Amino acid sequence: MKNKSLFVGIGIGLLFGIGMVTGTLIGLKSERSAATVEIDGMVLKAAGSDSSDNFSLATGSISDAAEGAFFLDTLTGDLQCIVPYARTGQFGGHFKTNVFGDLQVQRTKKPRLLLVTGDVQFLGTNRPGNTLVYVVDATTGNFASYYVPWNRQLESTGRPQSGALVALKVGQARNITLGQ
Repeated sequence: MKNKSLFVGIGIGLLFGIGMVTGTLIGLKSERSAATVEIDGMVLKAAGSDSSDNFSLATGSISDAAEGAFFLDTLTGDLQCIVPYARTGQFGGHFKTNVFGDLQVQRTKKPRLLLVTGDVQFLGTNRPGNTLVYVVDATTGNFASYYVPWNRQLESTGRPQSGALVALKVGQARNITLGQ
């Protein structure tokens, strides 16, 4: 009876150990798949955001080889995106807009703006960048989402590009409606 209990205990312990190792490997693999940019043969991906009273910053993938940095000045409403080119090692893309009009911010009031990015894969031959940037005024609930009108040919040849960030959706976060 003691031998049987010993074998059952060892079996349960082995199963528990295998489960822990499997869970750890799956966790490491999903961390790696959430992070993809190649630097010196290592695959990494970082997307993040942070803010203060007067400025917000977020990053997001623009193409397979480029990540953009989005800067939102909450005092002026200026939203800008700069994008480095992997081929040149220099910033080659610069896009901007002012969010106050889309968010219906009154110049006499101080908005509380929030900024985040999200991944998107548009289809078609003339597709924009792979990130949407979302801005919301926490005071009114008004929001807007924008995309980068990215030109992959200019990126691959190292030529600079710039333009206006394009509003995809503007609305009220407290009562979101879809459609035209």
